[in-house]
Amino acid sequence: MAHQNRLKDTHVFVFGGTSGIGYAVANMALSYGARVTISGSGQSKTDAKVKQLRSVYPKLQAENVVGYACDLSDVTNLEANLIALFDKATEGGNKKINHIAFTAGDSLNIPSVKDVTPESLVKGFNVRLVAPSIIAKVLTTGKYMPQSVDSSFTLTGGTNTHKPFPGWTFVAVSGAATEGLGRGLAVDLKPVRTNVVIPGAIQSELLQPMLDRMGEEAAAKWTRENSLTSTLGQPEEIAEAYGYLMKDSFANGSQVTSDGGRLLV
Repeated sequence: MAHQNRLKDTHVFVFGGTSGIGYAVANMALSYGARVTISGSGQSKTDAKVKQLRSVYPKLQAENVVGYACDLSDVTNLEANLIALFDKATEGGNKKINHIAFTAGDSLNIPSVKDVTPESLVKGFNVRLVAPSIIAKVLTTGKYMPQSVDSSFTLTGGTNTHKPFPGWTFVAVSGAATEGLGRGLAVDLKPVRTNVVIPGAIQSELLQPMLDRMGEEAAAKWTRENSLTSTLGQPEEIAEAYGYLMKDSFANGSQVTSDGGRLLV
């Protein structure tokens, strides 16, 4: 029997799909014949990225890649906004989502220990922890995702949880919370599967400002010293980790790390 393409004709939804890892996940899913919905914080950028994805696959029917804005930092209206978002993406639950990849994240403004306040700490968790938690709540209704082991919810952590950089205590806390959320949801959302991808340093819009502040020579030295490959990961490489977790219906409560061997340095 020929090997099955397990993403063909599925519906993949990517939070944070307008840049970096999320855009690469959307691109990967389209390459396997999935229908893709992306979401970002602003509609104009989301529309631009939908247009870009359609240009990569010119024979693709337009309805196979669409995008809708949703501000995940608006915690007051978050649940209502997510329900409205899923209603649009699934046409009221008639075209359910098979896989969700959550790659959304605001800029790393989480404070240092010496500067932390209760307000700044809590704010740093809105997008990375509160949003996926409420997404999980909405998924429990069964309206938007089939209740099956063939459905999945993939979160995004980070190697800083296991090997923190100086000054990144609360980034490590955020990643640890994501890993805990992934394990808990694997139990509480079953049969829907929940897993976590743990990226190392990926060349993306999120990392680039930090590299720019270092300067070219220091950034090159930092890259060499923080992986065994002496390189930065590329979004299209780590996108394969999300694809694996979508396709392997026996993967639940798992973590997949793509870090160039950083944890062994």
